[in-house]
Amino acid sequence: MKKLLILFLAVLFLMPTSVYAFGIFNIPYNKSDSNFNKLAMRVYNSNSPYNYSSGAYTYNAIPITTTMSGCKIIAVIRTMQISGNKNIENYKICNGNISEVRNTNPAGWNNLPNGIKPVINNVVSEAKQYGKATANYYGYRVIGKKQAYGNTVYIYVLNGIKLEAMMRF
Repeated sequence: MKKLLILFLAVLFLMPTSVYAFGIFNIPYNKSDSNFNKLAMRVYNSNSPYNYSSGAYTYNAIPITTTMSGCKIIAVIRTMQISGNKNIENYKICNGNISEVRNTNPAGWNNLPNGIKPVINNVVSEAKQYGKATANYYGYRVIGKKQAYGNTVYIYVLNGIKLEAMMRF
């Protein structure tokens, strides 16, 4: 029995970090990849998006919004170049310090609640007209930003600080 316990603990601690990415232990991706924190802080300081490639990964760091208290919500998306698999690390940064980190996997349009889809469509219409728009739906926050040139609207769907979906209309 003692050997079985030691074997179980050895397997648990020697497990590759890919197991953590599937949410079994829900360990943030930034614990195994320091690029997440570096890029989040870079976006926090510049308040503009940043793209970075390293090895088999491409990182997209995006400033999503600023809270009423002045904290910035930033999403860092890591995409594996071969398979296209995405991991998202969500940051809430206040006064230059990372105050909260949450990881998530993108839900996409088909996995969002059905009632939020008309809200998203309204935000798209308002963003096309006014340049940006936001709406709340039962804990979700929909943010729409119109591209500076053209008629493309980027939609970000947040659940707390977690980026649940990112779409382009």
